[in-house]
Amino acid sequence: MESPQTSPSYRKVPLSRINSWIAHGWRMFRQTQNASMAYAGIFAVIGTVLLAGVVILDIAPMAFPLAGGFMLVGPAFLAGFLHVAALRAQQKPVRFIDFFRGFRRSPPALWVLSVVCMFLFLVWLTDAAIVYSLYFGTVPVLPALEFFADFGSGGRWLSFLLFSSFTGAALAFLIFAVSAFSVPLIFSRRTELAKAVSTSVRAVFGNFGVMMAWGTVLTLGVTGSILLFMPLFVVVFPVLAYASEQAYRDVCA
Repeated sequence: MESPQTSPSYRKVPLSRINSWIAHGWRMFRQTQNASMAYAGIFAVIGTVLLAGVVILDIAPMAFPLAGGFMLVGPAFLAGFLHVAALRAQQKPVRFIDFFRGFRRSPPALWVLSVVCMFLFLVWLTDAAIVYSLYFGTVPVLPALEFFADFGSGGRWLSFLLFSSFTGAALAFLIFAVSAFSVPLIFSRRTELAKAVSTSVRAVFGNFGVMMAWGTVLTLGVTGSILLFMPLFVVVFPVLAYASEQAYRDVCA
């Protein structure tokens, strides 16, 4: 661990660093493949159950905000990956249980930040449900297959998706700016909650173009794997999580 309560700073990085972050994430994934996939598989199963629920209930349009909402709670699950990354840096073996030990060793401030993420996720789902009811009412609209067949025609389906995505993007950016670097700063016990959040926000805006590109990669990777092919999520999520840890190493001095 790094020395506690130092005053963290940040540095500017070029856009090309994103490639190295992803490459590092892939290497880390390959070194911890079985444990990483098992850990990510927990969330893949939960996601599959939730998506199956909206299909069974004939409210298929809610699949999009539900998948996008993972970007709001994702930072709450990074402690396990951060702990595993620290173990690999010390050339120690990694087991599945080590992901959960990362949570056990997390400072209280990280739990506070995780609760905030979960709260905003609930706010996002509530807002999405309200928008859904305005567009489609309170009864099932179409079976899932009919919904996806009709989606290309636009109309209220596309309007709902665009409106809800705009709302979700605002919340996702807020969480991203707050948590992108504060989570690893807090986990490594470098500083307290307020300073960690402040540093994260300054680092994101100080590297605005790069971080917006990185945020886009995270969003497309995670939500795309959830919506298009859930088994791919157990690879994409760990790779991007380890890549995010390397981004912290590059940006925060």
